Formats: sequence, structure tokens, C-alpha cells
Amino acid sequence: MKKATHIFSAAALAATLWFPALAQAMLINGDFETGDLSGWTTFTTANGTLGNGGAVTLFDTTGGGASLAATFNVGQVSFASGVPAGGGIFQSVALAAGNYTLSADIAAFNAPPTNSSGGIFDLLFDNVVVDTVDFGIINGTERGLLASLVNVTAGVHEVRLRMQRPFLRDAGTPYQYLDNIVLRGDTPTVPAPATLALVALGLLCLRRRTAA
Repeated sequence: MKKATHIFSAAALAATLWFPALAQAMLINGDFETGDLSGWTTFTTANGTLGNGGAVTLFDTTGGGASLAATFNVGQVSFASGVPAGGGIFQSVALAAGNYTLSADIAAFNAPPTNSSGGIFDLLFDNVVVDTVDFGIINGTERGLLASLVNVTAGVHEVRLRMQRPFLRDAGTPYQYLDNIVLRGDTPTVPAPATLALVALGLLCLRRRTAA
């Protein structure tokens, strides 16, 4: 039993050392299955409001069936012609160097069709917009939001999703939805020499324990 435990521990250590990008590319509560915005921080833009403050409700964001999704109805606080305003959520995550794909399912819903700009959805990585979807005038719709990130340096990075509309937020404002926000490593990073040495040492210890 002890030998099996040592083997399992060594295998887990080796996987973590050899695949740091895959092991660390985890956002907290990206599917909102906690029923709230745990792990995320809300924000508003200049002259913007989130409307309901960011509830989590059931909605069919992907077309494959309803699931829990972060729900907003953003817009301006004071009317300013042609100037989008609103807000969104963000989260910081520690990443190893490597290539990553960041994706999110988004939707906007409007019924009845009044004040019907669905919103401008922006996906940001370290405050740089990497993808944008502008729903324009809507009467119920859905769409995926995808972005590919390359050559990410090791360290703490920020993932932010922003929703804005160039109109006041009022009783006729459409709802915006976010779900399935995922950050994953596309390829494992190449181990540094020090990492290889640690793996070799771990395997040597495992061999000695097994022989004993």
C-alpha cells in the first residue's frame, strides 16, 4: 500500500512539473454553478451601471439548454449620445508561461423589443481587448465569444469581461448573460533544466523506495 502511495505521489508531482500551463490554467467559478459570483469582482465603467448588480440565474446561453449564468442589464446612468457604458466582472489568475485559449459563452435577450441594443461584449486579457461582439438591435439571440492568447509570460494575469450599451439602463433594457468562462493551456510548456532535475530526483527516490 505504501509503495502504491509513493508511486501515485511521484506521478502527480511529475505531471505538475511537466505540464505547468495545464495545471495552473484554472479560473474560479467560470460556470457560476455556485449560484453567485464567487471568485469574480464586479466593476462599472464611467457613467455605467450593471443594472441588477450581477445576479446568477438560469438561462440558455449556448442553445443547448438552460444553466446558471451571470446575468446583467447594463447601460448608462445619464444619457450620453453614442457613448457606451456599463460594467462587468474580472478575476486574476496565476499562470505559467505558455499558450492559452480563453473562451466564454455570451448572450443577450430582449422581449418585448424595446430599448433593444443587446450590448457590446468585450473580452480583455491584462486590460487589452482580445475579442469583441456587438449584438446591435436584438429580439432574443445568443453567440459564443472566443479568443486565442499566445506567448503568455509567467505571473499573475487578469481576465475581464465587459458589457456596455450606448443607451440608458431602464425598465426596457435587454439582459446580458455570461457563462462557461474557461482559460486553458493549449500546449505544455518546455520544462526548465531545474524542473528536469527535480523530476529525475523524484524518479530516483521512487526507484529506491520501490526496491526497498
